[in-house]
Amino acid sequence: MPPDGWQPASADDWMALVEQSLRGRGADELSSLTRDGIEIRPLYADGPDRPEAAAAADPQRLERGWDVRQHHEVAAGDGSADLSPALEQDLTGGAMSVELNLPADVDGGGLDRMLGGVDVAATPLALAPHSEMGAAEALLSMAARRGAGLAPGSSLGLDPVGEWARSGRRADCVRAAAWVASGDFGPEVRAFQVDTVRYADAGASEAQTLGWATATGIAYLRALVEAGLDVDAAAGLIGFRMASTADQFLTIAALRAARVMWARAVTASGGSKAAARQYQHAVTATHMYSRRDPWVNLLRGASAALASGVAGADAVTVLPLDHVSGPVDSDGSLGRRLARNTQLLLLEESHLGRAADPAGGSFYVESLTEQLTSAGWRVLQDIEATGRIEDAIDAGAIAAAIDKSWQSRLGSLRTRSERLTGASEFALLDEAAPAALGDADGGVEAAGLPVRRLAEPYEDLRDAADRHRMATGERPAVWVAALGSASDHSARTVWAQNLLAAGGIESRGGPGVDSPIAAAADFAASGLAAVVITGSDDMYRLRAAATAAALADAGAAFVALVCDAKTFADRREMLAAAGVSDFWEEGIDVVAALERLHRVLGLA
Repeated sequence: MPPDGWQPASADDWMALVEQSLRGRGADELSSLTRDGIEIRPLYADGPDRPEAAAAADPQRLERGWDVRQHHEVAAGDGSADLSPALEQDLTGGAMSVELNLPADVDGGGLDRMLGGVDVAATPLALAPHSEMGAAEALLSMAARRGAGLAPGSSLGLDPVGEWARSGRRADCVRAAAWVASGDFGPEVRAFQVDTVRYADAGASEAQTLGWATATGIAYLRALVEAGLDVDAAAGLIGFRMASTADQFLTIAALRAARVMWARAVTASGGSKAAARQYQHAVTATHMYSRRDPWVNLLRGASAALASGVAGADAVTVLPLDHVSGPVDSDGSLGRRLARNTQLLLLEESHLGRAADPAGGSFYVESLTEQLTSAGWRVLQDIEATGRIEDAIDAGAIAAAIDKSWQSRLGSLRTRSERLTGASEFALLDEAAPAALGDADGGVEAAGLPVRRLAEPYEDLRDAADRHRMATGERPAVWVAALGSASDHSARTVWAQNLLAAGGIESRGGPGVDSPIAAAADFAASGLAAVVITGSDDMYRLRAAATAAALADAGAAFVALVCDAKTFADRREMLAAAGVSDFWEEGIDVVAALERLHRVLGLA
């Protein structure tokens, strides 16, 4: 019971404390925008009602939790490889189903040998999205050879529209639908799998992936109905493979919005509410994985898995931490085990699978879900107004829209307004170089949609630095001329060291210098070509220009000054004339600044 005279705090009281903490700045500065222009506010005092479809959960999921699905890649030419030891390890270690990315040349006999003793009638098997009906036929043939049907929850993985976008190879949706409509695959076995992961990995925004996924689902729904199925039967043959990322709330809202949009599309087509429930397989997106410091990927995968489970996904695949870096052990088993255990901890210790829509009712989540649904629906309407999803892919409209979205995000990555631990921030400079460094020219993109990993701009810089180290025996380095005492320069010195490490460059220097002459002498003795000046604004007023001039006279080919955006805004021409080559401040294009430095150091 509250004490007499106690009054609960009001929103105005909260705002007053916020404004006091902001020291003169407005609370609106705490808001941010998603790539779809949706405002994320610091406080939500109300929100829309929970949509029924957003919370739709399979009753069995609430009893057993979501399906922990392990992903396996089978390289071309390995169509008869024996996966059974790895699959047995996965399934006895907690995985409940398996996703296989098969080569086009696999047949039923090869798949039978590949799966060894896996009980296909009890273990759901899902083919990764593809357009090869031969692979789907091989899976069915293998099950028939064993005298058993596929387990409920299995998927043939047909995604001809998605394959067209992914690879640029035109696929026939009508032919695939006719084949599916003539078959009987067993209960809860889905033939079509709408894949949104490649859109996300290419750089699409959340609203774009939602709109295009729903448009693709509608294309399959139409084709199946035209092939003779009713709407409910057709909808039951379609599943969705959704991208999940380390942005927890955006992932939660996006998966909920996808269910709302699909339910609206199915019921508008004459389907029942039961048939309109969307089956979701959430997969951690490759684009968020880093090749450098891959252990950080454990955190990314855990955040994405949490979001997928909270959002109500039916199956979840966490890609291993070494998915893009190469195995951290001899056979990749450690990465797969940690990926499984990430989900098992959430299921068996946190019991997240037993809660129906735990994020529902949150004003923030409901508001974000509604706005994503509206934005995604507009993308869908744009597609439908100009034709169908196939027409948009053929005309290049999908690729163009993704490129535009990616360029916007790339700007945030390069300026570090979107931060990447282990890449753009807190880079582990002393880690061993990857076994295979990236090509100096960056390689050639294949036709269709590329996979654009967020860390790549910084990894390219690190690769160039490591190639230099391997060729010369020394890591590229820059001298840091720290002016004054540690209290004068430490904040900007640490900031500069962090920035340099993101480019694979070592920082050297003493605890601080008390004069331009001392700074120049220390730099000259280092034998280096570039230098970064750090210090406080007061110290800069006293010594910045003289220090820059002394360093230039001592042979510095590059002099950067670490400052704030407003530091010496009216004196930069004078400082540049004194010898400052670059002004480093929060918000600059870090990649461009490091590329300029790389050229000076002979790395580019």
